[in-house]
Amino acid sequence: MVIYRLLSPLSPDTYCLISQQDHNPQKGGPDYFGRLPGKYFHLPPEYPIAPEAARWRRRARILQGLLFGLFLRARRIAKIVRDERCEAIVACTGGDMLNLPAGYLASRKLRVPFYAYIFDDYANQLPTLRMIAKRLEPLMLKRAAGIITPNEFMRDTLRKRYGVEATIIRNPCDISQYKWSPDEEDAAKNGAGEIKIVYTGGVYGAHFDAFRRLIAAMQMLERPNLKLHIYTLDPVEELQAEGISGPSVVFNEYQKLSSIARVQQEADLLFLPLAFSSPFPELIKTSAPGKTGELLAARRPILVHAPPDSFISWYFRYHECGLVVDESDTSKLAEAIDRILTDKDLRRVLSDHAWERACTDFSSTHAQAEFAHLLNLDILNRNPAIKS
Repeated sequence: MVIYRLLSPLSPDTYCLISQQDHNPQKGGPDYFGRLPGKYFHLPPEYPIAPEAARWRRRARILQGLLFGLFLRARRIAKIVRDERCEAIVACTGGDMLNLPAGYLASRKLRVPFYAYIFDDYANQLPTLRMIAKRLEPLMLKRAAGIITPNEFMRDTLRKRYGVEATIIRNPCDISQYKWSPDEEDAAKNGAGEIKIVYTGGVYGAHFDAFRRLIAAMQMLERPNLKLHIYTLDPVEELQAEGISGPSVVFNEYQKLSSIARVQQEADLLFLPLAFSSPFPELIKTSAPGKTGELLAARRPILVHAPPDSFISWYFRYHECGLVVDESDTSKLAEAIDRILTDKDLRRVLSDHAWERACTDFSSTHAQAEFAHLLNLDILNRNPAIKS
């Protein structure tokens, strides 16, 4: 989604996209974000890692597979970059730990600039591979032509670790999809009709305990018309196995990007959670959920439930653009829900501040201009709207 929005103003002959995901439209499957007009290249799996009986042998096998896969992927990327005559490589974290170092090795082989796009904390992304990631990260970042992070917390973390500087480009939102202003009538419908708490996006280990606490808080309020609507691609059965279930929970089919704005704007309350207990607490601190800009642009009251040392708790509290519950306390979460539903003035203030932050920090045009400036892309003159 972020890459789609950053590259959309570019001419399709100025970039290509390389991914382990096969984006061939003939393969079928849902297309939620839309397809860029540039070239797509699919990288097949490099090396299947077979399980072994002995622990030491399994670890050696995994390390061997990672090294083999890394160099093979770097070689494949380098071939694409050479054939397409690309002048730089931007490698992103997320999904696969090999993408960042493979992009770096390809850039060194071809002697082209390397840019590291750190969507999340690479060194703490996969608990089982942290030792390897922590060795690779300083080597890549200290030699990068540029580093991109989505927020201040990630920028400051990298500065403290390695003494490197990063450019903040927030995960952009197409605020033009949110020009419709939602009805300002009371969210609390006095028992008439359904009151919707809406969540859109992925649900995994970075969210589970926050969702369980939300469901418990809703039960405490004893409002039978209060429902949690979840729009996600994640399997419903897996979420129910994690305790995200019950009569107040409604699972919905995930919507295309063009439809999700209306879903968010028709909510009575938008939920933005991060787990208090997870396998990756360091990742939680610097996380900047991709949907943050969308929720702000929707101009509906936002309830943030995340640890006090996390970026989203700081951001929403500092800018007063959402109500923050930064304690793992079900009662306080229930009080926050009730306060939002019953206090019209609070809802108006939160919504107004949210729209201000969406326009100031998360607009696609601002992010595109920052991205173009960092990579010296000549798109500003061709698309004057980006200058804004």
